[in-house]
Order: sequence, then structure tokens, then C-alpha cells
Amino acid sequence: MGIPSFLALPAARSDWADCMPCHPLGHMLLWTALLFLAPVPGTRAVLPKAEVKLQPAWINVLQEDSVTLTCQGDHDPGNTTTQWFHNGNFTWTENQPSFSFKARRASSGYYRCQTAYSSLSDPVHLDVISGPAILFIFPPWYQITFYLAMGLLFAVDTGLYFSVQRDLQCSKGEWKNSKVRWSQGPQDK
Repeated sequence: MGIPSFLALPAARSDWADCMPCHPLGHMLLWTALLFLAPVPGTRAVLPKAEVKLQPAWINVLQEDSVTLTCQGDHDPGNTTTQWFHNGNFTWTENQPSFSFKARRASSGYYRCQTAYSSLSDPVHLDVISGPAILFIFPPWYQITFYLAMGLLFAVDTGLYFSVQRDLQCSKGEWKNSKVRWSQGPQDK
């Protein structure tokens, strides 16, 4: 029975310089690492995520406002196609990374995009507000009440300040013009 070739045999001292010990386990680890790092045919590498930008930058817009959506992601120089998704459904494809539209009530929802060299973006929410909803832009009643109360307190405080200031000036003048006499109370007599 022979010794398998992958086992290392100890060499005599005289043969030590000529002998290279076999390390098949080391070679197998190297090949395994290369297999994990090498791409598999038919699969795509992890792509950077695209990003949707809104112009104007706020998420609440009024009906008929102009809105521009821009997909920021890597493009192929010859192919600037951008796929757009609205509320999770594929909606349309554009030949440029941005487009503009007039906001309608149906435009409300979540927008996502994807380019040839980017993965699907995180959703960005857009809320289109109709004309009766403009009333919600004004401050609520409690904010108006707070500001009125602060104004009233300021006016009362200012009036008290000037009243006390005037009384102190009068008292100061009377104090300088009069001589103070100490009198004994009824119990000290």
C-alpha cells in the first residue's frame, strides 16, 4: 500500500533544501476564496442605490404646482434611460434622468427610480394638497391665542413698569425735600 501524495513526508537533513513540503489544504483555501470573490456568470454585482430628488424640496405641494423629479444614479454614457415607479407600480420610462409635471391629486404617493447602473431607490413621498386644504397652512387657533396672550402680557407689563418708575421718581423727590424724623411708638413712651 502506497502513501497518498498529498501527505507530507519528513525529509532527512541532507534532503531538506531540495524538499518542499506539500500544503494542499492551503491551495484549497486559496481556490475557495477565489471562488467566493469571482462573479458568477449571469448574476449582477451589487449596484449603488439610485436617489430620487424633488424640486421644490418639500413633500407637500399644491395642485397645479410644477414638480420636477430627478433620479440620481449611474448611467451608461449611451443610455440615460430611467425607470420610474409610482406607489410600487412601474409607471414609465424616461430617456433623461429628470422630468417635470403639473401636480394633480392623483400625483400623490411614493416615487422610486432605477437606472441601468443603479439599484432601485428608496421611496420619496409626495403629497398634493387641493385648494380647500390651504386653510391648514395658517396657524391653528391655539397658536393665535398664545400670541395674543403674549401681546397682552407685554402691554400690561410695560404699563406697570412706567407706572412704578413714575411713582419712584415722585417718592425720590419727596424724600430729598423732607427731613426724616424718628418718632417713638406708643409703647416706647
